[in-house]
Amino acid sequence: MSPPSIFSILLLALLGAALQATAHMSMSTPPSLRFKTNPYKTVEDYDYSSPLSPSGTNYPCKGYHKDLGTPGGQSVATYSRGGSYSIVLAGSATHMGGSCQISLSFDGGVTWVVIKSIIGGCANPDPGGSQEFGFTIPSGVQSGDALLAWTWFNQQGNREMYMNCAVVTISGGRRSVRDFVSPRAAGTPLFQANIGNGCSTAPGTDVIFPDPGDDVTYGSSAKTAPPVGSCGPSSGKTGPGTSTGTGAGTGGNNGDTVSGNDRDCAYWKAQGYICSAGIGLRERLPFNWWLLMSLLFGFFA
Repeated sequence: MSPPSIFSILLLALLGAALQATAHMSMSTPPSLRFKTNPYKTVEDYDYSSPLSPSGTNYPCKGYHKDLGTPGGQSVATYSRGGSYSIVLAGSATHMGGSCQISLSFDGGVTWVVIKSIIGGCANPDPGGSQEFGFTIPSGVQSGDALLAWTWFNQQGNREMYMNCAVVTISGGRRSVRDFVSPRAAGTPLFQANIGNGCSTAPGTDVIFPDPGDDVTYGSSAKTAPPVGSCGPSSGKTGPGTSTGTGAGTGGNNGDTVSGNDRDCAYWKAQGYICSAGIGLRERLPFNWWLLMSLLFGFFA
């Protein structure tokens, strides 16, 4: 048998590289910006399943959030406030799973609010298994066009952050006072790591998000671990039904912690919110404006 030619070796190497480039996971439903199945795309990304740059230069959305307001940035799905929906992932390189978040942005990707966290089992470690993950649109979010993002931190392989974004429309439900104020996202901020921001995920583990929000699903993974580095305030949650924190309702509460969040009001005030143990967390507006808005639009909430 004659040895393989240089041409054959190069061909196999190129084929392997191509398969690796297309094998990662990506969000196919709803179709992401510049994804091959997006009916409004004007430019297609042929390497869509690649992660964000390790330097974070293309955060968020691989830079495609800039398509908003252009023909290629039209809404691909309509969701009602309070409704239940799902995303679907495409690809075969599951990297033994990981942890994911689903979030919304109403200001073009400047701020994000997490509406679903999945700790372990996302993506599904079984390449042949279901890659559908459910979420609920909170009833209190504002209406209008928004960016919906899927972010993924893989268990095995390089320490990476994947982020795909789709333009969606939020409609229906009762109107919220947020429809009449700033589009800034209010709620649990999106977790960021492995993009040159001083925070990283531990190799071979499914990351435990420091603040997963209110809607959390825990997979069956036995390899969970918190992130490493400067990753922001932690909620102290380590798994389903457990907490290592001393938030509201426990003996360690300092009286100025928002219940269910375990972040003290000093943090939220620094982020531009009104906060106290009595009123909880509010978007930043002068008090008289809040009183007036409550009187005028309270019947919508």
